[in-house]
Amino acid sequence: MISNARLEELSAKQAIADLLLTYCRGIDRCDAALVKEAFWPDAYDNHGADAGPAWEFADRIVAAKLATTEWTTHAVTNHLVEVDGDRAFSEAIVLTFQKQTGSDQVNVFCGRYVDRVERRDGTWRIAYRQMIHDWSGSTVLEPWALSGVASGAFVQGGRRDGDFVTGAGRDALMHD
Repeated sequence: MISNARLEELSAKQAIADLLLTYCRGIDRCDAALVKEAFWPDAYDNHGADAGPAWEFADRIVAAKLATTEWTTHAVTNHLVEVDGDRAFSEAIVLTFQKQTGSDQVNVFCGRYVDRVERRDGTWRIAYRQMIHDWSGSTVLEPWALSGVASGAFVQGGRRDGDFVTGAGRDALMHD
């Protein structure tokens, strides 16, 4: 039988994992409101050269992505959460791929989100983020190489209301 304490710990870990994924969806879909959902209003985000209040960072990063990239993709992996009462330490590896506007160049970043996450009134959100850089580089994507699969046959991802998930597609999927 699993104890109530273990169930609470697992619930906290899942809530914290959901925060990271909400943050990534917000960045990739260029939706500052989604990014802000991951942080407390008084949270601090130390993204290296861009450090400051997390909600202000959310607005700046979304504006920057809209101005300089055609698309971004975040992938989170190796996520470890250590819960200690109403606080948790969270470390996750993040890979980002960012296609620069008007260029064939794609910037690749590998680093870690190291977060202090706090539970307030039963809700978990990030209180402090320290971004860690592990490695980065750039590449140029070659044309689609899978001859048996037409890339144009897929629903194309987009930003804001132009994306299947954050636009009308999700609603249609869930109500058909």
